[in-house]
Amino acid sequence: MQLQQVMLNLIINAVEALSGLTEGSRELLISTGKAEMGGVLMTVRDSGPGLAPAGLERLFEAFYTTKSSGLGLGLSICRSIVEAHGGHVRISRNADTGTTFHFSLKTVYA
Repeated sequence: MQLQQVMLNLIINAVEALSGLTEGSRELLISTGKAEMGGVLMTVRDSGPGLAPAGLERLFEAFYTTKSSGLGLGLSICRSIVEAHGGHVRISRNADTGTTFHFSLKTVYA
């Protein structure tokens, strides 16, 4: 349930970023793959306006937000959940436009 909440939050953030576009295509790509550490990699990529480089460092801080309305807790909670499951979260600016959020989790075999 917690990992579903992480994905839902990242998707909602991407959709909100896309909703502000007045020109160009609105693209949202959700993908999975194999992480470098041998686990699972989840990626949410959007073609929204992107984020300023200065704000990238603070995105996962509690109560920091780039939105006009919002508490600034969603990404902080996402990071806490992923890290509690032994994973890592990172963000990157797309070369063209938009932002990509990646989170990786170790695979646990019983």
